[in-house]
Amino acid sequence: MPLHRRLPKRGFHNPFRVEFEVVNLDTLSERFDAGTVITPEALVAAGLVTGNSPIKVLARGDVSKALTVKAHKFSGKAAEKIAAAGGQVEALA
Repeated sequence: MPLHRRLPKRGFHNPFRVEFEVVNLDTLSERFDAGTVITPEALVAAGLVTGNSPIKVLARGDVSKALTVKAHKFSGKAAEKIAAAGGQVEALA
């Protein structure tokens, strides 16, 4: 028997899974000033993410500044909190 048939297979591995880099609202509010346009390039320059994966913004913490955030994906609560603070949310393709 060949080795690849003798070894057990474990679980399912989805080849189409997309891994997002996560950024939370509390880190955005402490790193950026009010009125700033936050792009993926700005997040890489700030050292919050690496430049390889798409970015998702999550709702941990609060934001009290009006920020314009451009990312690939947003959680529902994060988009609500940014809009409530007077900011804008823009989803990138």
